[in-house]
Amino acid sequence: MGDVSAEQFYQDKLQHFASKADHNKRESLVLFQLLIVCTLASPLFITLSNNWLFGKVVPCLLSSTAAACAIWLQQRKPQQLWTLYRSIQRQLENEYAGYKFSLNDYDKCDDKEKLLAQRVAMISLHANEKWVALVPAPDKVVSALHQTEAQRKQSTRRPS
Repeated sequence: MGDVSAEQFYQDKLQHFASKADHNKRESLVLFQLLIVCTLASPLFITLSNNWLFGKVVPCLLSSTAAACAIWLQQRKPQQLWTLYRSIQRQLENEYAGYKFSLNDYDKCDDKEKLLAQRVAMISLHANEKWVALVPAPDKVVSALHQTEAQRKQSTRRPS
């Protein structure tokens, strides 16, 4: 990393967090929309069909898909990751503006490049610490799977 300038280091980190934010935004929105569509469509198939395929199989698949989306959104938390990475991106942009226009600590600093690299590295480290707090514990994942499976079984039962 010795031959990389502070500006290049900043650009690499900025691109890294921007792409992660974009990925998590897409993932969050697509899964949420799929969850809504599957949840709303399942009872329609049950109610409007006398056919075994459309009255039982399709609603079961839709319900399972909705459950999988819900588990993914609850456990992986792409919406929280999206906001985390976008916030880090904005912090990096703010830091670079200070560097570029000699604002805040950069106006009286002898080695602006070194300060920029240090601040970018610190922001990245704090991002990792915030990310670690969002990683689900393995026992919570198993518990959520069992809970969602029980809910799915209840929702696909027809009253006698």
